[in-house]
Amino acid sequence: MVTILQRYAEQHKLKVALPNKTHGELRYNYFGDVGETLTRDHIYDPIGNTTFDVLCNHVIYNAMAFRSIFKRRTFYFTILRDPVNNVLSAMNYFGLADGYIQRLLLQSNTTSPLRNLPRYEPDNVYLSFTNNRQLFDLGFSPEKNPRNKSIVSQFIEEIENGLHFVMIMEHFDESLILIKRLLNWTFKDILYVPQNRRRKMLVPNVTKDDEEAINRWNSGDRMLYSHFYSKLLKQIRTGGHDLRNEVSSFRKILRSVWDFCDQDEQSEHLSIPRTPWEAGFVYTYEECSLLRLNELQYLERLYYNAI
Repeated sequence: MVTILQRYAEQHKLKVALPNKTHGELRYNYFGDVGETLTRDHIYDPIGNTTFDVLCNHVIYNAMAFRSIFKRRTFYFTILRDPVNNVLSAMNYFGLADGYIQRLLLQSNTTSPLRNLPRYEPDNVYLSFTNNRQLFDLGFSPEKNPRNKSIVSQFIEEIENGLHFVMIMEHFDESLILIKRLLNWTFKDILYVPQNRRRKMLVPNVTKDDEEAINRWNSGDRMLYSHFYSKLLKQIRTGGHDLRNEVSSFRKILRSVWDFCDQDEQSEHLSIPRTPWEAGFVYTYEECSLLRLNELQYLERLYYNAI
């Protein structure tokens, strides 16, 4: 989703809030230090007192902090992932580099590493990628118990009042179309290329017991996800046949764009015909190069353009 926002901002000449860090330093795509939320000092602003339109890099959410910087009519949304998938993804992504996940994978020889998560967790919850990470990223206090149902339930209610929409990774295309409708965007605005799908699985053969262990340890994330998952399904059902048909049309457009960008011999452009939801558009080979950029590559481009 980040690259969609990065590309949209550039194409529409919007001001993107970028982390005030040196390119290439540790966590340079995060605002502030570990566990910090947003402040003016955390934003790269060589001109000074810039009014920013978009923020899409990693940061701990805090409603008051965000609203002190962004315009009153800012649209706030986030994306959640099934906690089991989120933990497995984190272990595959960080397993060869992050200390505690690496130790967990290396030392769990007799039992599944997924059943030993609590034993290896770092003391600082913000350094963990496997302990209710989504809950803490949305501003849940590290002083509170993420496995206390009443506390988590109250927090979910607070978050729901502050966010305009919550996407669900497992229904990514449906979420995108709903975002498109809410923001009056176009199919061209929400094109994407899947990222990180070819990584080797460091935790193969995940069992039901493994999934249950993840869900117990990440019960706060499970509550958070289940609440907004149910809400999204209601929105999808409300959209009915028209929404399903629009999602299907979008997927056909995506495949056409992917095939066009993957061709060895490039045509000058791809013409996407009109649909019942909007006029058609033209996609050029030059635009393919931007579509292929990952989050960090596009971040570097935005830094360069901001100088």
